[in-house]
Amino acid sequence: MKLNDFQPVQATQFFAASAEEVFDAWINPAIIKLWLFKSPSNEIISANTDPQTGGFFSILGRNNQGEEIDHFGNYITIDSPMRLSFSLEVPKHFPGKTVVSVLITPQYEGCKLTLSQVGVAPEVTQDNWGAMLQQLNEILS
Repeated sequence: MKLNDFQPVQATQFFAASAEEVFDAWINPAIIKLWLFKSPSNEIISANTDPQTGGFFSILGRNNQGEEIDHFGNYITIDSPMRLSFSLEVPKHFPGKTVVSVLITPQYEGCKLTLSQVGVAPEVTQDNWGAMLQQLNEILS
């Protein structure tokens, strides 16, 4: 599969937090463990980041069956606090490599985050991104 074989996954979320706080939630391991790739059926057991262009990240989760699932990739763009993009691989959930792009736009009393993911079928990740961004919103409120 190629990155453009599917329609992009899109998600948008308004935060009553600063763009800096929202951006930090994507690269700070302590905050990542609270929301990114976390769901009611899993826990995040480790989050490691090297937040620089070309830097590697790994977010390791464990599901209810005790199975470990790694989410990993490389940072492509880091332009704090407005833009972040990274490759993402999760072999347990989808084949190949995807690219996630995040745009954070300051707005009155907060910011708006717009996420796009290419390289995976929307039905695989669309609902998950919506749930994770809502969870992040609750954490930052």
